[in-house]
Amino acid sequence: MLFLLIFVICLVLQLFLPWWIIAPIVFCLAFWKARSAKKAFAVGFNAIFILWLIMGLVKTLPNENILANRVGQMLQLPDLSFNWMIVLLITGLVGGLASGLSALAGYYFKEALNQPR
Repeated sequence: MLFLLIFVICLVLQLFLPWWIIAPIVFCLAFWKARSAKKAFAVGFNAIFILWLIMGLVKTLPNENILANRVGQMLQLPDLSFNWMIVLLITGLVGGLASGLSALAGYYFKEALNQPR
């Protein structure tokens, strides 16, 4: 359930807002729904990793990977025919790490508030 909530809400909001909107959304959703730290990180990472890979494919395939190949050249990747795939994986990893760490922070924040005094 948490995976689907993160995926759909971030998909819709990233159409109108900057990329970093994933952090507060994932933080709040993990605060609300996450059951363990491991699952919070895994679900947060996987949801945005898959979302950004799909969105990258939707954006790059119609234009024959021109932009992704140019970004690969900027990153000084070797001149290979699959540079665009490497760029998409790097993009997915960056988004996945940002959202995974945000989900982990949301879960730990909930745990900190639930500690007895």
